[in-house]
Amino acid sequence: MKKGKFSKKCVTAMLASVFVFTVVMIILYDKHESVPDQLIVAFFGFMAAEGGAMAWIKNVDTKHEKKGRKKDVDL
Repeated sequence: MKKGKFSKKCVTAMLASVFVFTVVMIILYDKHESVPDQLIVAFFGFMAAEGGAMAWIKNVDTKHEKKGRKKDVDL
């Protein structure tokens, strides 16, 4: 597998799920004139945590490559 291919697929899937979730919430609001606030907070909190974790991993990998350290073998 090429380097970074998995993380690009994850980011694409995250963006697609955020888009679909937003569209569904707009439709739900249009029909019922209310939205589940806790679900929205939990969903975007999860997406923020996952995005932050992926950014942190990428940052650490970049720092290790600049220092010339060997990277672990991908599973």
